[in-house]
Amino acid sequence: MTTPGTDEVPRPDPRRAFRGPASACLVLQAIAVPLVLPVMNYVEGGITAPKLILVVVLAVGMIVGCIVILRPWGLPFAVGLQVLMLLGWVLSPSLGVMGLIFCLVWGLMLWMRREVIRRQEAWFAPQ
Repeated sequence: MTTPGTDEVPRPDPRRAFRGPASACLVLQAIAVPLVLPVMNYVEGGITAPKLILVVVLAVGMIVGCIVILRPWGLPFAVGLQVLMLLGWVLSPSLGVMGLIFCLVWGLMLWMRREVIRRQEAWFAPQ
């Protein structure tokens, strides 16, 4: 679709296109992270206060991340949550394993985002 008086095609914003998959992944994580509590209880010998606080902070942070993902600092915030979840391995190996899985998912999503941006640059580059 062109604007009247110009032949230039409006350029899509890959950041806005990334919002849906990123929000969906954060929602999935916000659901999955509290599900690690029964595993902590039975496999790791109980839930301690630091483990519970970390799980609650991660779950709430991921819900907040869904809201702020389109802000300029939203993507670093979401990636920081993934790093925090991976560092949760110190307190809980089961949380760390979940963090490793979601870090791989986020790595793949960020790679795809970069590829979309790179291909858009090539497509819209002046010939």
